[in-house]
Amino acid sequence: MAIAALQAVFCLLPGLNGLSLGLAAGSLVGFVVGGLYLVLSAATVLGSVRLYRGVDVRLLALAGVALVVVWLVNLVLAITVAGTLDVLSVLLLGLAVGVVVLTRKPEVRAWAA
Repeated sequence: MAIAALQAVFCLLPGLNGLSLGLAAGSLVGFVVGGLYLVLSAATVLGSVRLYRGVDVRLLALAGVALVVVWLVNLVLAITVAGTLDVLSVLLLGLAVGVVVLTRKPEVRAWAA
């Protein structure tokens, strides 16, 4: 759950940045992307709370898979567009993979059963 909390914070930051860019510059794309990051952040927090209460693990696992895709796309774009390896994207991808792997453990699934 602590790893998921880090994921939520790192989704919150680009979400707020995208929303502020969308509002300040009138960029609809920035506004939508920022909103999607905020939805992923909220899903991660809600999934963590549901797991902690022992209700369900599916929302956190789904948010983790979505974040694996998002951070993988960010990493591929950083490599293809900028031509450099983005260390932050690698770390965030590792966090997302960690969330997905840990939510698949039998102990975690038994806790949330």
